[in-house]
Amino acid sequence: MNKKQALAYMYDFYNLHILRGQNDDINYYKKQIKLYNSKNILIVGAGTGRVAIPLSEVSDVVALDKDKERLNVLLQKKSNIKTVCCDIKDFKSSKKYDMVIFPYSTIQFLENKENIDQILGVIRSIILSDSIVLFDISENFNNKPEVNEKLLFEDYSTEVHDYIKVFYTAIRKDDYIEFRVSYKLLENNILLLEDEFYYYYDKDFFCNAFEKENFQAVKIDNGYGNDILTHKYIYHVKPKKLIRK
Repeated sequence: MNKKQALAYMYDFYNLHILRGQNDDINYYKKQIKLYNSKNILIVGAGTGRVAIPLSEVSDVVALDKDKERLNVLLQKKSNIKTVCCDIKDFKSSKKYDMVIFPYSTIQFLENKENIDQILGVIRSIILSDSIVLFDISENFNNKPEVNEKLLFEDYSTEVHDYIKVFYTAIRKDDYIEFRVSYKLLENNILLLEDEFYYYYDKDFFCNAFEKENFQAVKIDNGYGNDILTHKYIYHVKPKKLIRK
């Protein structure tokens, strides 16, 4: 097992220990699928299948992620889900989707803010005239404190067959927060590093981006979850020309 494969397993390992309430969004999405009678769904940032696998029980799901190893982990769990490995900015499809889901702050994980215009342009090209796009946008990043190499937990991972210590660093920037998570595999003396950054919640930024690309938020739900895992802003977005007044 190489480091990229091992790091993909750490995605679930971390979520299991730290984000225990994260799956509160599954029932929410299932209700929206029923509400909108959605049949063909694209999950953006599908990772190892936390959202895509349970939603595949109620609809036809395509799981998109730019991390090949995470998608491989997904397929180990459920081999009959269709996966696409690419950045959403580069995604092309002749198939049209009646729902697109950006779960758990995925839309805030941008290389730069300007990319959102390109992303929304891609989404417009792959949806139907009455499709719905769900963006789970979190304000939690706005208030997270800085932390330096804090030990989060230590445990044994059956996937990588090693005892692991997990350390966490958070660095606040003007527009985003950077997270660095290090996994120290003690028996094999291996260090795995995950470095990600998420833009803060800014309602004007997202609403202006939707407006520019001819989308409109028809509803902003209160979301799901409790305490630090509360997600207050689930944007329901449609092509503007279909909004009926």
